[in-house]
Amino acid sequence: MEYRPRVSYASDDKHARHYLIPGKIFAAAQPFAISTIVGSSVALCLWDSERRIGGASHFMLPDGPEQNATRYANVANPTLLQRMLELGAERETLQARIFGGSQPTVTFGNSEDSLGDRNVQATISFLTSNGIRLIQSEVGGIHGRKLVFHTDDGRAWWEQL
Repeated sequence: MEYRPRVSYASDDKHARHYLIPGKIFAAAQPFAISTIVGSSVALCLWDSERRIGGASHFMLPDGPEQNATRYANVANPTLLQRMLELGAERETLQARIFGGSQPTVTFGNSEDSLGDRNVQATISFLTSNGIRLIQSEVGGIHGRKLVFHTDDGRAWWEQL
């Protein structure tokens, strides 16, 4: 099922649509409107402001085995960065936006170390270690979010669920 945003200008005829399912990455040098829905999972959106290349990862867990497992931040985020660089992006001009990392209203343990928080921290650590500037962070809380990200201009819209 495709997500259609209530914000009318977030999706248009100029942008091909791509729905990013959890555990996947997508990057393009063409205009795409990437949409996804996050809860405790996190979507990392990268955009090269000079070359107009964008992409996103949507992962569910902060770490796990490295064999073809983009559902983990420690695999998904470096894979996204590598894909962006292969498309011609330059690390120095990359900008990042992160979305998600919410905490459900029902917890079964230490709420200060929730899965959402761990996912967000894994992403921030990745960005810091790679020198990528974080320009937007819509994380935490108790609600999920719907997200649309444009690969060609780096704009993003989100709605709380």
